[in-house]
Amino acid sequence: MAGPVDLSRLLRPRAVTVVGATQKPGKVGRIIFEMLLRAERPVYPVHPKETTILGQRVFNRVADLPPEIDLAVIATGADRAVETAAECAAHGIPFIIPVAGGFGEVGAAGKALEEKLLAGCRAHAARVLGPNTLGLFIPQERLDTIFVEHGDRALASGGGVAFITQSGSVGTEALGVASNIGFGLRAFVGLGNKIDLDEIDFMQHFGADPRTTCLAFYMETVARGREFLEHAREIARHKPVVALKAGRTPLGAVAVSSHTGRLAGSDRVIGGAMRQFGVQRVFDEAQLCDAARILSMVQPPRGPRVAVVSPGGGYGVMATDYIEAKDPIVPLQMAKLSEKTEQRISAMAPAYASVHNPVDLTAVADDDLTIEALRAVLDDENVDMVLCIALFAPPGITDALVGRIATLRWESDKPLVLVVQYGPFTDGLLRRFYDGGVIGFPSTERAVRALRTLEERRQLVAQLGGGQ
Repeated sequence: MAGPVDLSRLLRPRAVTVVGATQKPGKVGRIIFEMLLRAERPVYPVHPKETTILGQRVFNRVADLPPEIDLAVIATGADRAVETAAECAAHGIPFIIPVAGGFGEVGAAGKALEEKLLAGCRAHAARVLGPNTLGLFIPQERLDTIFVEHGDRALASGGGVAFITQSGSVGTEALGVASNIGFGLRAFVGLGNKIDLDEIDFMQHFGADPRTTCLAFYMETVARGREFLEHAREIARHKPVVALKAGRTPLGAVAVSSHTGRLAGSDRVIGGAMRQFGVQRVFDEAQLCDAARILSMVQPPRGPRVAVVSPGGGYGVMATDYIEAKDPIVPLQMAKLSEKTEQRISAMAPAYASVHNPVDLTAVADDDLTIEALRAVLDDENVDMVLCIALFAPPGITDALVGRIATLRWESDKPLVLVVQYGPFTDGLLRRFYDGGVIGFPSTERAVRALRTLEERRQLVAQLGGGQ
């Protein structure tokens, strides 16, 4: 396998230039330039006619730029981008991001442009991300080239997920929704048409990055499939790798070709190989974000046994159905609580509560009862992970429960996952739980699927002979 590409100057550039920056509001070059001005590094605009943009001096030619620029973002049309990329490479800029479409995804003429673009950059050892890409968003570096709405403020605090996507729209929309309930982003990388740098280059980088706790991929084509899987297996031994591979059906594969200009590989082969090599596969963008959320912050359980604590019997029944549903690959099971645990809960709960799993505290549950019941099941040796249904409608449940559950979560090494529902306030509560280190979901199905994701991770670690 090839050695890793040094991406440090791409992901932590000393200075950046935006070629095609403009004074005109709403234009891509203007938006990217504004986004990059937030970074604590020099940003140089290039435009052939303008003199200042947002108070910054404009350079009329790439050749006039100062040295020590590590990244050029090219915000021009495809034809102009080919020539501009070559000029940037000749100027000694090592990494180039052409954001424009109109390349290989549009047919033979576009493929010819891609070949010219790559040749012009390789002549001077420059590397290309894209084209047809939104580029990068790295919160800790305040480096952001994404020119569409993408929840950047909600994601600004950063986190551990390296999100590497071949589709800009899938990545930004999925992350935008996920950020409403808390998502820890280490980096967003839009691969675009990936004529040069691809998923393997970024997998190698973030696999070795100590700040990255999970790698999440959206892929439509995998040019170096075997190499991807071999690298994934090495990384998955010590940190999770989750992937959404689109183009599973014959017509989906045709759509991939029209979107990227490349052929999709056999889904049957890819799907069978992923698990063998330690990659956790998902099937839509919500699953991708949910899996990344839980895997990036919660350690795998010791086993598949789940205890459920709820203030509503119906939710406990639904959770039991989802947990006990047959899954030939990742089965879960309802834990059998010890007599000691049931006695502890019975001593606190009303006589009509159910102290068997699923534990039904009934609508009279308050903060104290909820916390003590959770503590009891977390202490039970027959329990590997806990699902708490956190409903805030019961009169005894107060806002203080958020902080108390967050504190309790650190008292045990067992996974504690929440279902949170409180009408229009649900997302806000989920975000506060996330900020306290507790992962929650707005539905029982998604929460149980997250537990199954954790159990799958446990199995894969054992299979690969690695560890978290």
